[in-house]
Amino acid sequence: MAEFGPFGVNVSGLHPSQIRLGFIGTRETIAGAKEWVQELQSPIESENRKTVSAAVSAGLVENPNSLFWDGILDAEPSLDEAFVRIYKILNRDFIGFSPHTPFKCGFQVNDRWDRTLQPHEIKALLTIEDKQRRIWELVGLWDDHIKSLAQTKPSPDIIVLALTQEIEEEAHAVRVTGNFYLNFRRAIKARSMKWGIPIQLIQRNTILGKKSKGRKGPLQEKATRAWNFCTAQYYKADGVAWRPTAFQQETCFVGIDFFVARELRNRLTMRSSVAQAFDYLGQGLVLRGDPFEWDEEKEGRSPHMTREGARKLMRATLGEYVRVKGTTPKRVVVHKSSRFWGTNHGDYNELDGFQEGIREVFSGIEYDLVTLSRSRVRLFREGAYPPLRGTYCHIGDDAHLLYTTGFTPYLATYPGSYVPEPWQIIEHHGGSSKKDLLREVLELTKMNVNNCSFADGTPITLSFSEKVGEIMKHIPEHESLQTGYKFYM
Repeated sequence: MAEFGPFGVNVSGLHPSQIRLGFIGTRETIAGAKEWVQELQSPIESENRKTVSAAVSAGLVENPNSLFWDGILDAEPSLDEAFVRIYKILNRDFIGFSPHTPFKCGFQVNDRWDRTLQPHEIKALLTIEDKQRRIWELVGLWDDHIKSLAQTKPSPDIIVLALTQEIEEEAHAVRVTGNFYLNFRRAIKARSMKWGIPIQLIQRNTILGKKSKGRKGPLQEKATRAWNFCTAQYYKADGVAWRPTAFQQETCFVGIDFFVARELRNRLTMRSSVAQAFDYLGQGLVLRGDPFEWDEEKEGRSPHMTREGARKLMRATLGEYVRVKGTTPKRVVVHKSSRFWGTNHGDYNELDGFQEGIREVFSGIEYDLVTLSRSRVRLFREGAYPPLRGTYCHIGDDAHLLYTTGFTPYLATYPGSYVPEPWQIIEHHGGSSKKDLLREVLELTKMNVNNCSFADGTPITLSFSEKVGEIMKHIPEHESLQTGYKFYM
């Protein structure tokens, strides 16, 4: 991205040259969000640093991070000296988002796309004692302004919701029942997607680089936040930031998962299935399956669809793919984190259901149905680092393992915090080899357009499922939903 710009620049129709931004918030939060957007036009230097001993820098001891090194400062350092070396590989300097940088794209703002909220009306809603009602009233307030912007022509491409700190602290989430939580951020995305414009929530403390109250984990440094923000907006504006080179254009990758729609009587759970389909450009489609009741005590914790439910979901997913792409895929790869139940499970024969759904769209489609799971098997190698990212190993004919995180030669380090766990193919139905299937899994770990990390540890078919499900559970069953993944980011 820094050297050549986004992939979409090279292909007509895949690159927006301008992204129109609308803003909703108080005068203060809108001003802060616009300052951030203005700052993104210029380069931002990475702030991440690491202390490197002088003995390493002088070459007197082995340097395990040799690619981070490009020389010695001024004079030959003594052994007891140390200095800082900026991570220029792990965390690149941000290049600036404008038509004059490799992005070849800029943000466009206009006062006609601003909707101002009065602090007193927000404060009044935050005083509502019932937290569920408090959150839904705030969702309604913001949704009314999103509707207003969506009906303003020309409308913005993306609407930025500049939240106040009080909303984050007093109306973030509340437990409804069991494992069902009402979450403001997810609820407003679910409520507003009917207006057809993706939204981006942003908080003032995030812009300033301050950690919010209750925030888990460290706050990313400024250059990284800039990369992630701009890449996500580029995707939401229908740009293609990057694409893998090894995928066949006629292959459709589908991820299947489940989410809790609501819980009943502590035992019987209403579930819905969710399918995500991705093409070779990483463009995603999201579909919701029919709800069904699942008894964990009787059937187990891992839910499974009925034969008819699996057939309908697969047919609807590929039907939407054909509608968007204009042609049927030659091959379908389905990823699932649980096994495919077959004829020995009665009505829950999802294996036959998936196959029938695929054949109903086109009988000549090749398919691979794959169950992926983290393995407890660990591989070790000499040295201070774990196995290389991309390491493939098979033990006999059954255990096929892949490291999607690990030591990365280009980075000259392992950019993780814990011992990496390899992926394993637990179950497979189809004609492809296990090695080729895992090679595709490795490619799919680089398809997360919601950040600019070198790679995720999880393929996109599985990594987005939880996020999508959390938003999906806030959409009523009778209400239609947007199929584009940009509405769930």
